[in-house]
Amino acid sequence: MFRFAPPAAGPRPVATRRGRLCRWLRWGGLLVALGLLAGLAATLWLDPWLRRTLEQQASQQSRGAYELRIGALRTHLWSRSLEMSQLQMQPAPHWRGPWPAALPRLHLTVGTARLSGLGVLALLHGGVVPVDSLVLADIALNVPAGLPRQLLNDKKLLYKKLPRRIAGLRLGLLALCRVGVRYADGPGTLAAVARADFLAHDVLLSAAGAADTQRTAYAAYLAGQLRGVAVRTGGGGAQLAHAQFAAGRLALDSLRVLTAAKVPTRLWLPQLRLTGWQTAVLQHKKCFVADSLTLDKLLVQGPAPCAPSQPLHELLAPYLRRASLASLRVRHGTVRTVGPGLASVISNIMVQATALQVDAAAARDPRRVAYAHAWQVATGRIMAGYDAPFYRLAASGLRLDTRRQTLSLRGLAVQPTFSAAEQDRRKGEQSVHLVVRLPALHLRGLDFGRLARQRELVVRQLVAERPRVEIASDGRAPLPSQPSIFTPLAVRRLPLLVSIAEVRVQAANISLPYRSPRSPVVGHITLTNLSGALRNLSNDPRRMTAAHPLTGAATAALQGQCPMQLQLRIPLLDPLGRHQVTGTFGAAPFAILNPMIGPTRLFEFSSGQLRTMRFALHADLHQADGTMWAEYSGLHLRVLKSKGNELKTNLLAKIESGAANALFIRNNNPRASGKLAPGRLRSNRDLHSAVFVLWRQALVSGLLNSAGVPQPLAQKLSEGKN
Repeated sequence: MFRFAPPAAGPRPVATRRGRLCRWLRWGGLLVALGLLAGLAATLWLDPWLRRTLEQQASQQSRGAYELRIGALRTHLWSRSLEMSQLQMQPAPHWRGPWPAALPRLHLTVGTARLSGLGVLALLHGGVVPVDSLVLADIALNVPAGLPRQLLNDKKLLYKKLPRRIAGLRLGLLALCRVGVRYADGPGTLAAVARADFLAHDVLLSAAGAADTQRTAYAAYLAGQLRGVAVRTGGGGAQLAHAQFAAGRLALDSLRVLTAAKVPTRLWLPQLRLTGWQTAVLQHKKCFVADSLTLDKLLVQGPAPCAPSQPLHELLAPYLRRASLASLRVRHGTVRTVGPGLASVISNIMVQATALQVDAAAARDPRRVAYAHAWQVATGRIMAGYDAPFYRLAASGLRLDTRRQTLSLRGLAVQPTFSAAEQDRRKGEQSVHLVVRLPALHLRGLDFGRLARQRELVVRQLVAERPRVEIASDGRAPLPSQPSIFTPLAVRRLPLLVSIAEVRVQAANISLPYRSPRSPVVGHITLTNLSGALRNLSNDPRRMTAAHPLTGAATAALQGQCPMQLQLRIPLLDPLGRHQVTGTFGAAPFAILNPMIGPTRLFEFSSGQLRTMRFALHADLHQADGTMWAEYSGLHLRVLKSKGNELKTNLLAKIESGAANALFIRNNNPRASGKLAPGRLRSNRDLHSAVFVLWRQALVSGLLNSAGVPQPLAQKLSEGKN
């Protein structure tokens, strides 16, 4: 027996399936068309409404003071974006009455504005509204009457000025392109920016954004540039060709500053580069932190700077708690000082400072010098005026290194502007006419920290290499009205404490030309190959005492022929000015002294040979006294007469010479008996003359007395009018 299953259902007709699909397509197309029509209708209605609303809100918010005009506005609902063009905001032409105190007068135009990716749901719910981007381009801002004081004093944070119905605003991108600014605040204050561009990423304008210490101005990343910046104020003006900032790097090109002082200061900085600048730290902690600052070809010209009334960290305290800079470099800089009595130029300045920190702790840190762990400075040629207009100073270069405690000057020169006679005529009295050529001057063991903090110059050793010095004087002018600075007493008047353990002079040549009132012929005396050392040169009462005075020893050749040795012992702070000088002279003819004593004293040695001489001199504020022991033979004098520009002998001079040689001069010392006759060193002191003049007069008096001239006459001859 067989069972049969019911027959299976067959496929539906093809016509039935196609009919249903066509119906669905017709309904879908109808819905899409209706949606497009609704969107188009909404857009046609929304754009004009939004445009009117924005213009009305600008007027309402400014209480009718401002008028906003929008040339075109278009919304894109699908992309949640808004585009506007030809925006203009300016004071309302119909405004009457006083201008609102809290509002600035300004004219603002924006070529295009585009807002994309607006978070509509967050806007409706009052949260932090996300926006993908906001781009404003072709902006012109003109503020013709400055900013009101009420606006400048407004400390309210920016995010708190947002509408209350939203918690904040988050912009993925904010861009301001091609911005031009002009600002004026009266006739004396003008500012203009030819073009500015700014870019900010992830801008969180909310309480969280304000508290985020990793953000700067609410943004996670900032970049921008300026071109053609010009500023003018009552205190001067400034111009900047270009500035660029991005990722902690700041670059300035061609910055010029001019102050409006009686003697203006000009600054030109072709290039500035700042790297590693932590702008968020500056905003949130009031601390400037950066890796390196480089100034290229800086030029500063103006009056000599005055000492600041406050330390740098105190001057910055209202603005910064601390400034930290890992490296500061100045390359190929130039400084020119101008003004009455002072003109100087320092060229090719190179500066390297490491680990700069400007705050009170760094100012007290004994390991730092001028806030830095180390300074290295090198310069090119230095030129300056001194005691203008009488002297010009120059040096081929300076080098200093605070870590090594060294400072060196190369090619130092001091050059007078006038002759000795003309300089005295202009000053109305006798003055020092100084010429110096010093190939190298080295300071070693210089405590820069103590110099910067305590104004104490403490040096282990000062070395002068091969100096050439000429000290000219003219005795025809009146004596100086002020005490000489070339005395031990002068160290008390120094503006700072000085302590130099050793001063060493190597192979110096010193020339002392002198024009006496007695004769137009200039006298000359020289010391050649002078080498020696001074120890404990100090005006510090803790170091300079009677038990530990300045001591020194030197060797030289008098007039290039007579070997000599000198020893000094000078308590520089002794109120009575007491000091001691001892020395010896070797063999030489007495005639080597004629180039000086002939024109100045009108006598000379016609013969005589010195074998040896030694002396001991004691001096104070009133006089010099001591003893000289000289061994010589065949000594004769010759009296001179000044006639025109020559020194000659005539019959009267020959008679005087014969009388002097017969009556006074001891031709040989010791005499035949073998007894050595000493000479008395004695000279009265004039504090208007250098201490070297006192020593010279005492030695001349001792030499004449040793040669047989009575002591009072020898002293009178040595102290003859200079």
